[in-house]
Amino acid sequence: MSNSRNEYGLSDKQQVFCDLYRASDDPEILGNAKRCYQLAYGCKPESAEHNGPRLLKDENVAQYLEMKRTAAMKEADITEARIVEELACMAFLDPGEYYEEDGSLKKIHEMPERARRALQGLESTEVILGSGEDASVAINKKVKYSDKKPSLELLMKWKGMLKEKVEHSGSVGGVMLFPNDVSPEEWQRQHFQQPADQKGK
Repeated sequence: MSNSRNEYGLSDKQQVFCDLYRASDDPEILGNAKRCYQLAYGCKPESAEHNGPRLLKDENVAQYLEMKRTAAMKEADITEARIVEELACMAFLDPGEYYEEDGSLKKIHEMPERARRALQGLESTEVILGSGEDASVAINKKVKYSDKKPSLELLMKWKGMLKEKVEHSGSVGGVMLFPNDVSPEEWQRQHFQQPADQKGK
């Protein structure tokens, strides 16, 4: 490959890196700077681990990826309002909207749109009732809808109601979510520390 630059200011290898990073069909490569760099530059994993993330900070590479991301979102009509609306459908779903007053499941086209958008799947299984000539077949229908908690947490973070604190203590560590108007220390004290009058019992 030559060292010339294209209209976006990218070298041939940088272009390959960007194309792999944003549009690879392999989920292990898509968005993986290390793997993309290794494939584009033919280098060792150790070198790619350092240089892949660094290349993402290159001005021309960053501008190109942002340009493509913005264009893709515009083409798919992905807006902040639409994302928040979709999260709200999942977070504030009333499961009762899937059923008739007698408890039977509504036909999918009769469900409210907001309930359909939170729908993950429908299952139908045949159940044999009775035996012999008296046997009959009943259809058991199950509805699967989105978990509320992740959607609520995303909305609360978007609204600034939750903060994250990365914990490195212990053998594993992790991320703790807590209200925006409470410090991490106070939140831990309120929820995880044993009251003084119960210590030693």
